[in-house]
Amino acid sequence: MRVLIADDEPAARRKLSRMLCDFAFIDIVAEAQDGESALQLICKHQPDVAFLDVEMPEMTGMDVAQRIEATNVHVVFVTAYDHFAVKAFETQAVDYLLKPVSADRLAHCIEQIKHGARTGKLPPGGGDYHPSVRQLSIRHGAGVRMVELDHIAWLESVQGYCRVWLSESGQSVHKQKSLISDTSLAQTHSLLPENQFLRASRSAIINAELVIRHWTAKRQMLLVLNGFEDQPITVSRRNASLLRQRWAVQ
Repeated sequence: MRVLIADDEPAARRKLSRMLCDFAFIDIVAEAQDGESALQLICKHQPDVAFLDVEMPEMTGMDVAQRIEATNVHVVFVTAYDHFAVKAFETQAVDYLLKPVSADRLAHCIEQIKHGARTGKLPPGGGDYHPSVRQLSIRHGAGVRMVELDHIAWLESVQGYCRVWLSESGQSVHKQKSLISDTSLAQTHSLLPENQFLRASRSAIINAELVIRHWTAKRQMLLVLNGFEDQPITVSRRNASLLRQRWAVQ
């Protein structure tokens, strides 16, 4: 994996370089101290991945990412400021790391890129802010976790936050059963494809592709998702009618 690092702080470049050197299959082909140099070096070396600081002189990391959207270079943003996340995911970024970057978080990022390269399904950037993407970005701990939509089973509103329950394949990838997003359920739902994620109630959104059974008891619809057989989800009367209409059409 050929990698370029761009950051205007020499110490930050050195630290990331040392961390990346722990991966035997990674070859750091170039380093840049500003956006203009980064763009020139990317054109020259054609790396597989470019780790870009967001705020750099001459040209920002965002500007560089936009200039190379038509290439096969995959962008990972590295910054100390999480308020750039929304704008970052409007570009073709595959991940967004917050400084100081932990070894575990970097390893997860690299594994995601490796997995995508092996399967030919490397996620396009923009995650949750582009209508055709297959990923959702979830702010988790000190970084932003990229989760494939097929790895989401259902979403639950919890005190203004959104708990993202992962499918069996998602749990295998992320090594946990659920993630907490700091956005509301309604905000998160607006980022998901309507044909796949359906509202079950005011507090639950389901991945319709994982529904394995539904029934009515005491005039109340219940449904079960694959992998959550012991956790039936209650469907509101209004949404039960909409779901029945959908399934009848299918």
